[in-house]
Amino acid sequence: MAADSLAIQNGTLSGCASACLAVGLCTLPAIRRGDEKRVALTTWKPYQSRLPTDEEIGQWFGDGVTAMCFVCGAVSGNLEMIDFDLGGEAFEPWREAVEAQAPGLIERLVMESTPSGGRHIAYRCAESVTGNLKLAQRRIVAGVEDEIVVGTKTHKPRQGPGGEWIVDVTMIETRGQGGVFLCAPSDGYELIKGDFCELPVITADERDTLLGCAWALDEIPKPIVDGPLRQSTGSQEANSRNLSAAGAAIRPGDDFNERGDPRDVLRAHGWTLVRPGENEYWRRPGKPAGTSATLKDRVFYVFSTNAAPFEAHKGYSPFAVYALLEHAGDFSAAASALASDGYGQLDDPTRGVDLSGFMVTPAIEEPSDLLPAPVCVEDLVAAHPRLRRPVIHGLLREGETMNIIASPKTGKSWLTLDLAIAVATGRPWLGCYATEPGDILIMDNELHRETSAHRIPKVAGARRVAMREIGRRIHIDNLRGRLRDINKLAPYFEALEPGRFKIIVLDAFYRFMPEGGDENDNGAMANIYNRIDGFANGLGCCFVLIHHSTKGSQSSKSVTDVGAGAGAQSRATDTHLVLRPHEEKGVVVLDAAVRSWPPIEPTCLRWSFPVWTVDDGLDPTQLKSDRPKRKDRKETKAEPPKDPPWTVERAVEAFISDEPVTLAELRERASAEPGLSWRRANDLIEIAETRGLIERKRLPGRGGPIGFVRPQPDESGGGS
Repeated sequence: MAADSLAIQNGTLSGCASACLAVGLCTLPAIRRGDEKRVALTTWKPYQSRLPTDEEIGQWFGDGVTAMCFVCGAVSGNLEMIDFDLGGEAFEPWREAVEAQAPGLIERLVMESTPSGGRHIAYRCAESVTGNLKLAQRRIVAGVEDEIVVGTKTHKPRQGPGGEWIVDVTMIETRGQGGVFLCAPSDGYELIKGDFCELPVITADERDTLLGCAWALDEIPKPIVDGPLRQSTGSQEANSRNLSAAGAAIRPGDDFNERGDPRDVLRAHGWTLVRPGENEYWRRPGKPAGTSATLKDRVFYVFSTNAAPFEAHKGYSPFAVYALLEHAGDFSAAASALASDGYGQLDDPTRGVDLSGFMVTPAIEEPSDLLPAPVCVEDLVAAHPRLRRPVIHGLLREGETMNIIASPKTGKSWLTLDLAIAVATGRPWLGCYATEPGDILIMDNELHRETSAHRIPKVAGARRVAMREIGRRIHIDNLRGRLRDINKLAPYFEALEPGRFKIIVLDAFYRFMPEGGDENDNGAMANIYNRIDGFANGLGCCFVLIHHSTKGSQSSKSVTDVGAGAGAQSRATDTHLVLRPHEEKGVVVLDAAVRSWPPIEPTCLRWSFPVWTVDDGLDPTQLKSDRPKRKDRKETKAEPPKDPPWTVERAVEAFISDEPVTLAELRERASAEPGLSWRRANDLIEIAETRGLIERKRLPGRGGPIGFVRPQPDESGGGS
């Protein structure tokens, strides 16, 4: 659709809105009166997570409506817009910087002009986008307390650090997850290039380039991260206050800020210096081109959203760079290591290094008093016509929690990696439960990083998934050695971008229990799940909690009674999934109690290192029991001999000969064999072909079917 045809679609704004909705853009009616720009609905929060219907579009865009807007973020396919204000004065410097780093990128993007002479740049991103960001600002000294006009906007001055009256005006900002912006063909907006109905999809690296070039134009110094959960202006005054509090002449971290070179640390961890100079440009590991951060005046400014452990749009001191990269964010260990390397000097040589300034424990804020917020049914149904969007069909929806319960050493962590790979690639989990693709964060407090790095490729290989498919989708944070309970993790989750992850996994759940907490206390467990619900709601993601069952037989228990601890665990979660041993060795039965789905059918899973696979040939009701089987005292009947297990060799012997056998014939023969499902037979045939025990052969006739035969001898007559 050409740019001009969008504005006159069906001759109405309604037709334009319908066209945009058809391509997955969350389109809403808007009001524009002077500086007032807003959504023309009493409430539009539901549309941050769902698209409107065709009927709603028809109702909203009637006579008199002259503007429309888009809701950004996941609901519109990761739509993001960069807004150039102040008449667009920063647009040309930004365009030149982007063109220098990524030639041709801007030409792919949609561009429109705004009533104030600014610019909107719009695109979709292949990965989740953040909330609204202020990228480039300018500080103006107003001189007086009275309101001033800058560009087309009125601003109220505030007092700056020196007591002067200042105004921080925004030159460049984004509209991201949960944000909205008015657009063409609204009055005063005009498409310059491209079409909203044909938005380009850019990569996360390309987005970093767009945002990074905007950040480089920022004229206001940003706070600098210099320790855990605290920020410093980087000034000598701030350092001197910290020093006097610590009672030291200079602390190791402050000494490293003065004398240490963060470049060596960055290079050791895969960062590349792209452009030297007074303002150095650096590229994060794994990025083939472009830039991700700058180093200027000994401050490392990061603008990439994929530069873990650094967060986007923050500045880091040399000590913070060292602590995050060399000591996984443990500032205490970093200070000790620097002291051993000769950094820091004490007034009193007999005293040890004071690390108190780097050991800040976050206070747990108690929730405020709950205020009444009832909603009448009519409004409730109107605001929520659909259930939340699925993440794992049949099991889990957005914002919900799921327990995965099994006995220790059952393979829960392997199953977790399998789940992560399925969601990251959008494949059905266990071949049964369809998934919606998205990024996964696994917070593992039992395994070392080396163990996780060893396991993931094994599971991916077993599922025939290339590492390139999941390399940027699955994220692991190994917390072993730096454990935090669920309450102290509040700052951790608050630092994550809403919508960044589809699922966050806590493995193992019992290690996230607060100190002194009792998993057998219903009240304590209910509080923990309530806290997790709050995190899930704020982040717009699901939580999956990996937990263990009690000792002994689980066969006589209901699904909701399986799991160590209080019954509140199963009642507070949305999905309570359990794995219980089957009477056949190496097999478990997967069953679940679900809240927002129809009941599921129990499934037998067979362990085949390193993954669990569905075995349809077994009865899921035959759970293993610890009770000895009752013997008949009157008569002991000889049990019939059991058939040998189905192996690759047995399957080849039973079904394959020198004459080709088609898949249809194999299916029929396998279904007649006791204890062998077609799924299992198909797996055995695939393995046999991989090992060279069988080969394919086309049956006679043009376009004849493919059959399987045993390897044929070489009949060419040629010698070696």
